[in-house]
Amino acid sequence: MGITIHYRGTIDDVSQVEKMEDRAIDLVFSLGGRATIWRSYADHDRSRVVRGLMIEMEPGQDTLSLLISPEGHLTPLFQIEDAEKTAFDEPPCCFVKTQFGTPLGHVAVVHLLDAVRQQYCSNLEVSDEGEYHETRDIDVLTQKMRLLGNAISSTAEGLREYGLNKEAAEDPIVLATRVERIAALVQQKLLAEWPAPPDPAANHLDQSSDNWHKPSLDEEVQTFDRLRRQNDLRSERMTRRIAEATAAGLSAEEAFELAMQDEGLSIPRSEVNEFYNRALDESSPEEPWLASLPSHPFDDDGRQSLQGNHPAVVQAQTFLMAVMNLAEDKSNQSSFISVLMRASLEIVDGLVQATSGDPSDLTGRALNISQLKRALTGHCFARGAIFGLRSEGTISEAQSAELHEQLESILSSIHSLAETAWTSPGNESEL
Repeated sequence: MGITIHYRGTIDDVSQVEKMEDRAIDLVFSLGGRATIWRSYADHDRSRVVRGLMIEMEPGQDTLSLLISPEGHLTPLFQIEDAEKTAFDEPPCCFVKTQFGTPLGHVAVVHLLDAVRQQYCSNLEVSDEGEYHETRDIDVLTQKMRLLGNAISSTAEGLREYGLNKEAAEDPIVLATRVERIAALVQQKLLAEWPAPPDPAANHLDQSSDNWHKPSLDEEVQTFDRLRRQNDLRSERMTRRIAEATAAGLSAEEAFELAMQDEGLSIPRSEVNEFYNRALDESSPEEPWLASLPSHPFDDDGRQSLQGNHPAVVQAQTFLMAVMNLAEDKSNQSSFISVLMRASLEIVDGLVQATSGDPSDLTGRALNISQLKRALTGHCFARGAIFGLRSEGTISEAQSAELHEQLESILSSIHSLAETAWTSPGNESEL
């Protein structure tokens, strides 16, 4: 016997998974929870990708799965491999046990699933043993959890963001207020329309105007997320165009210029040549990407470069060096190596920028949060690449375990930085 939320359904449009991820991550972090992006695929068919989020809403709760199978079905954690191998006959049953958490953690899951149904999964079915989903009565839920002897057992840790002590959390008026605030956060982060890109013709900097609007932290984060996504898409398009052009016989310089033109960008030919000549001078022909990487941490230059860096950046750079050692082994010809290298660079770059913004400035905090999402995405792909390397025998079990241990430390740092960025004093978006 326990308090469990059961749910099942199919996402309406698989192409909306990334949008759902971004919005859900914002909500979970703002509630003090943890979220991890997941990507994995079948060995026999790499088009069968399981993607989505694994969410730890609060201490004491089971991990909530918002994983999506290739066909779009919500997938429980223990059926990831099944989803990779073959299509389900029908949406499987997912569940999350909440009895060892708090009533507010349970409420947060229910409201999150409500928002997923309204925005992304119209056929989502939810059954709540705590009866909150059906009744929206916090008193009924609290009584059920008390009967199990687990009510609010982890309040001090699970609700640290709200600053509630155990006695305050049990007060029905305070609980009702917190429930309203959770519902408002869900509305703000998952259901509200994202602001449209600013009109360049409008004078948004005219603070003398009565209509001037100072953006909130959420709006600033959404702006940085949109720019980051646009840059990622542009980079992917340019990479594809360069590959096509060089395959057709164009030089690297000509292919680069063509890709720039396709994106509506233009730089003089002399600057293109200078860019590539400089890159060739600084890199070896065999491994040009080495020039962009930091020094090895055990070299004198490497030790000096790591000094003064944020501890999270040092963790990420150390992980990158371990990946570099794998890449330098000429016997490793796996495609997973390149995936792991790129993901490792994303982690480092994201954390470097996330720890360099001014935390007292709204725009700086928004940049930090957006870059932490970038690092989190890199973490996801790095972990998937390690699984791939281990499954094909390119790395040993011991190597895999060591890399995963480093990733766990990095993930903990990302979560800690994200929580700080969202909950710093003066955050006008807090409810």
